[in-house]
Amino acid sequence: MSREEAVEIMRQAGIVGAGGGGFPTYFKYKNPQPRLIVNATESEPGYWADKLLHRVYFEEFLRLYEALKAIFGFEQIIMGVHFKDEEWFAPYRESADGLYEVVLVPDKYAMGEEKTLIKNIFRDDREKWVPRRVELPDGSRRPGIPPDAGHIVNNSETLFNIYRALFLGRPVTTKYLQVFGPDLPLKVYEVPIGASATEVLGIAGVDVEANAGRLSVIDGGPYLNEMGIEALGEGDCYVRRTTNGLLVIPKGVASKEYAGIKTRAPEEGIVSLVGRVSGVSVPLGGRFLRPARPLVSEGEEVDYEQKIGEPVDEGFSIGVWASMAGTVSSVEDGVVSISGGAVPQEEARAQTEAEATR
Repeated sequence: MSREEAVEIMRQAGIVGAGGGGFPTYFKYKNPQPRLIVNATESEPGYWADKLLHRVYFEEFLRLYEALKAIFGFEQIIMGVHFKDEEWFAPYRESADGLYEVVLVPDKYAMGEEKTLIKNIFRDDREKWVPRRVELPDGSRRPGIPPDAGHIVNNSETLFNIYRALFLGRPVTTKYLQVFGPDLPLKVYEVPIGASATEVLGIAGVDVEANAGRLSVIDGGPYLNEMGIEALGEGDCYVRRTTNGLLVIPKGVASKEYAGIKTRAPEEGIVSLVGRVSGVSVPLGGRFLRPARPLVSEGEEVDYEQKIGEPVDEGFSIGVWASMAGTVSSVEDGVVSISGGAVPQEEARAQTEAEATR
């Protein structure tokens, strides 16, 4: 596979930065660098999804590292891991064999920021730090970015999506995220992109009706987040390509009040909600993205992982794929809504609980 072929596969598969930035991944690989930095630091208190991905798909990550070295010529692949997670990532340290390195970094949640992560990985080599500013030919300046110092940085889930695209030919249709809160044990789900947060919370065991108006749902963690639902039961939000957590807290309380939240890896591991939600609203664009050209129209029946958006040539644009099977209920405002074809919510909750007891 050539570099150009791999980059186009990433573009068509719809891969963006899953860690929260949402920058189109294919564009980073258009200009290969000497080093690939794997951001495995789970940069929010209470998060477990990325660590579980590394545990469940350990062999897949090793295959991917080997492939990316072969295709893009990386001189180094370096995994940045929190000191507190050293034991969890012990299998990687034992299996590195020159293919990659594991570097332990301080247990600070700012470590999810790329420049800080790089600075701590290369503590004694300032030449590899990202410059604060870069002079441009026209005399202007811009903030430094990782490629200025020879790095491509990817979040763990982003890399797993690259694996699925390159090895399995599968597009991005789901998001791995945690549902948790001070009164809600943490669960990790693979959720269809565009799913209703309220419906996901119902499956997770939250009584939406009884808590109407009393709880807020944060899209993210205690530090880096956006308001998802200000008052549960009085609005909704939808799982995006960059949604990493649904933090359920009392309405009116600041999310940072839960910076010390303690969670445990769920015994059931990652539970898939594919086919278990009643509808999705899939965005054709995003923060950095020009909307893809819709390939479906209202009333059309679509299959799971069917392509519903073709990337446009102007600006950054990616392929978009159906995250559930069903009927297209609308195509408007850059969003394709699909309904039907799902397991009823009560049955979905029962199935999820059954999986948890196996």
